Amino acid sequence: MTLIGHATKDVLHAFLRALRAVLVTGVTVFIVVALATEVIAALLTHTVPPGGLTHLVAAALGVAFGYAAAITVAIEELLRAMIKAIELAVAESEKLAGEAIKEAEVLGRKAEEELVRGAHGALSEAGVLSHDAGRLTSALGHGGAALAGSVIGGVAHEAQSLEHGVSGVIGGVTHGAQSVEHGVISHLPGRHDSAQ
Repeated sequence: MTLIGHATKDVLHAFLRALRAVLVTGVTVFIVVALATEVIAALLTHTVPPGGLTHLVAAALGVAFGYAAAITVAIEELLRAMIKAIELAVAESEKLAGEAIKEAEVLGRKAEEELVRGAHGALSEAGVLSHDAGRLTSALGHGGAALAGSVIGGVAHEAQSLEHGVSGVIGGVTHGAQSVEHGVISHLPGRHDSAQ
């Protein structure tokens, strides 16, 4: 089920639960307040049943207190529903962030492998050039051999440096993505202990 489907289901469930709680609380408080008012009036006036004005006051107080209690319960239930919806959104975003980090790591590894293959190719080309330079230097003499050897050695060294640099960059990107994930999770409400 999608995030919107879950949120809609949770909102409807919370609305029905809030409606039931409001009705039960309102009716219960109305009955208790009305009965308490009737009993207090009967004790104060020493007449059973109390007069019509007492019934009117008992009904008015019952409605007022019942309404106040029902609204309080409704607000509480709506706040609970909002908190649950926020927790659902946070859980979904954590799940998506985790998937994004895994995908970035996979792509980073593939890029690293491609760059390593390219660096190995450059090294093998440098080896071939070195071999060819060796043949040239034997034809050119000792001075040409030193020059060709230093050029080829420099090319091989640069290819190895490139390979190590790419590996370091990919590792840094993976570490940075994990740091971002940890930073996001540590700032989410209620997720400080579970994220570590």
